[in-house]
Amino acid sequence: MILEQFFNYYFQSIDGDTLKKYRELLPGATDLAAAYADLFSRSDEEAIAFLLDFHDLTARLRQEKPEQAILFNVHNNICFPFFMEYIWKVISKEERLKIKEASGKEDIIEITARLQEDLALRNWFRQEIGSSLSQQDLFILNEIIALQNFSSGGEYSFLKYVYPLVQRMQGRVLDAGCGAGFATLVMSQFLTVHSVDACKARLERAMALSSMMKKGEKKTFPRVIKLIEEELGTMAVQCEFPSAEDLLAGTSREVTFTEGSIDSLPYKESYFDSINCLDVLEHTYSPEEIIKEFARVLKPGGRVFITAPTRYGEVEQRIWESIEGTIFPAMLHMHHFDPQSLTGMFKRNGFKEVEVVPFDFMSWEEFLEIAEKSPARELVEELRAHPFEQVALQLFAVYEKR
Repeated sequence: MILEQFFNYYFQSIDGDTLKKYRELLPGATDLAAAYADLFSRSDEEAIAFLLDFHDLTARLRQEKPEQAILFNVHNNICFPFFMEYIWKVISKEERLKIKEASGKEDIIEITARLQEDLALRNWFRQEIGSSLSQQDLFILNEIIALQNFSSGGEYSFLKYVYPLVQRMQGRVLDAGCGAGFATLVMSQFLTVHSVDACKARLERAMALSSMMKKGEKKTFPRVIKLIEEELGTMAVQCEFPSAEDLLAGTSREVTFTEGSIDSLPYKESYFDSINCLDVLEHTYSPEEIIKEFARVLKPGGRVFITAPTRYGEVEQRIWESIEGTIFPAMLHMHHFDPQSLTGMFKRNGFKEVEVVPFDFMSWEEFLEIAEKSPARELVEELRAHPFEQVALQLFAVYEKR
């Protein structure tokens, strides 16, 4: 179990003062790593209350002791060797040989040390090794990524673009890649929701929150909604944000949760009236296969709501990757899209475009300022050669099944 392995490593690696803080959250635990992993795998109120305290602690550590905090994809953080050891176990012999040759080291401990000190080597590693991990390995790593935040990433897009539409809809909706379940909770006020995600830790969290909402639990549930609002920061005030009181009003409909990949959905044909899929397609290996599945399970006239990064959104991420020297692609993105490529995939699979809305804009000057910090000079030259007034980093799109 990846979470217990991670916590075993983490608790053995952090300093005594930091370990004491984690012990204070579970003072009676004899096996701290097993106790933490167990709580992250549960879907009850006690587990959610613990997770809130856990996130309070980890947020403080990120501010006060970032090198000791739980962080993903950060070379000077204490968790970095764990991710390297995991990769070393799952990659091929040929890939291990390439790493040895590139680093000039034979032992994984020495290789890890070289990667931590060498920006160019980390950038090479990300492009040659980190970008080619299997989807199953990415799913496993996502269990650890889920420890960093309570929100999942698509909440702002959902509130800004989908929430106003949902309030006028009826029937069944698929929340494809539901994450920690915020959109599921909100949509269940109006629709019957089926939620699917490959990350067990996030799915358990979503199940617990849904159960608490249905029971009208008024102690811990409002704290969760407040935390999600805080994690969204200034973005939350730009949207209509449903209050915990609204969600606890007792009007929620049936919600069903399923752990699994959205490229093979366990539903019959023409089952759903709509599909919500925000900040998900870019993480998958075969977006078009997923769109085919959407076409299969969606009723004629049903609509799919999508958000995804644009090419410039990915260029911005590649710039930050090269500056920081991450060993995985930023946010584990496998793809980016423009309106033409995204619409093309949907049209090939029986959909028509309803709308495509670019958002999250950045000016050429802002882009160039970031790019100048990057060792990837080809990105800088590309931007210099093709100036623009501003570009969108993300797209929101609606497609209707014919």
